[in-house]
Amino acid sequence: MQRFQKILFPVDFSERSQAAAPFVLSLAQRYGAKVALLHAIQPSPPLYAGMNTVYPETIDYSGIQTDMEIRLRQFAADELPKVECTCAVELGDPATVITEFAEAGKFELIAMPTHGYGAFRRFLLGSVTAKVLHDSKAVVWTSAHAPEPDHRAHPKPRRIVTALDLKPESLHTLEAALEIAAESEATLEILHVAPEGEITPYKPEGRIQELLQQAAREVPLRVSQTPLADVEVVTDGNDVPKLIRELVLRQRADLVVIGRGVMQGALGGFRTEAFNIIREAPCPVLSVP
Repeated sequence: MQRFQKILFPVDFSERSQAAAPFVLSLAQRYGAKVALLHAIQPSPPLYAGMNTVYPETIDYSGIQTDMEIRLRQFAADELPKVECTCAVELGDPATVITEFAEAGKFELIAMPTHGYGAFRRFLLGSVTAKVLHDSKAVVWTSAHAPEPDHRAHPKPRRIVTALDLKPESLHTLEAALEIAAESEATLEILHVAPEGEITPYKPEGRIQELLQQAAREVPLRVSQTPLADVEVVTDGNDVPKLIRELVLRQRADLVVIGRGVMQGALGGFRTEAFNIIREAPCPVLSVP
């Protein structure tokens, strides 16, 4: 996995954006990355009156864009000091703007503040974030929905949990987790949850060791630098997001690393739970395509 050299940080000037800023700052400083702050303005839709379409009066979006650029530059100065930042304001559907901007600029990481409020806030996921997670080819960092009163994740992770489904793509996820743990000097805990009734042709513990051996050949320095806290296998697990949440709270983890590549194709296996894991997580989640 490559180091993050370019980070895209969509900003809507909400409290969520401000809360995510320390994490983006930590990532940028840790990797020496450049940060692009992006604000998307969604045009007003036409109004429909019976069989006739009524368009609203012409709006001077250029003036709005100028004002937003000024706000973005001030946000960067206040929240991301000593980080090389650029600011951009684009017109269009926010999820499409973010995804296309990230692809055109070849950003390795998108930092997405998520939202959700009230008694059921942990079960909510913003539609823009969900679409970016589905469409983007970049690694996506998402902030926590429902941090516990006694658990606040640190911007520089000290303990990381990676959840693996032990499919072939798990090696890529494990390598990413090892890289991030080494860069952060964090401990790494590996979790595998075997769905209830699943019959596997191998022992999960043995497969995890195989993946670690493969990773040692691919990123030997990172493996040697990363202290493994534990390898945990849960059998007959029928609620993967809940089990990950419980482990994060028990270990006071600061980051969860999961794979999400299957989102861009047919859904199946462990990674179909990716959206639910992000919804339930009490700490940020880094999802690897």
